[in-house]
Amino acid sequence: MKKNSHHSKETKRKIAFGVTGKKNGMKQIGARKKIGEANKKRIQSEATRKKISEKMKGNQIMAGRKLSTETRKKMSEANKGEKGNNWKGGITPENRRIRDSIELRLWREAVFARDNWTCQKCGQKGGVLHSHHIKGFAKYPGLRTSIENGVTLCKKCHKKYHKKS
Repeated sequence: MKKNSHHSKETKRKIAFGVTGKKNGMKQIGARKKIGEANKKRIQSEATRKKISEKMKGNQIMAGRKLSTETRKKMSEANKGEKGNNWKGGITPENRRIRDSIELRLWREAVFARDNWTCQKCGQKGGVLHSHHIKGFAKYPGLRTSIENGVTLCKKCHKKYHKKS
């Protein structure tokens, strides 16, 4: 488009129609609606419906059904470690393995419960809380899961604490 030129009324109308999908105040009949009407007319044989039903029963994940806890555990075990498609030879750093461990998660919950899910600095109850090691995680490996070595801080107070240090 050239400098200082304007769209014609017809061009402006086409642009508006493209953006809003409306023409003269009426909604556009889209391709989806037409496809939906075509599918209503199609009749599937009993055999085809049965095949689709069996396929959906066999593949619970695709069918959008909830899997039982037992099934989820089996699937988890089947893909852990070397059996997993993302396995790269056990290269996860030790620090990451420790921080993601169940022991540290239980420690975190125990610290929150002891402090009644309240920030010990500003008194905020609930919200985004962080469990903070009083004596450093790296320097004191023996105290990593000691509940006495933890304190509950809100996100804001935790950031302030680490900016000072």
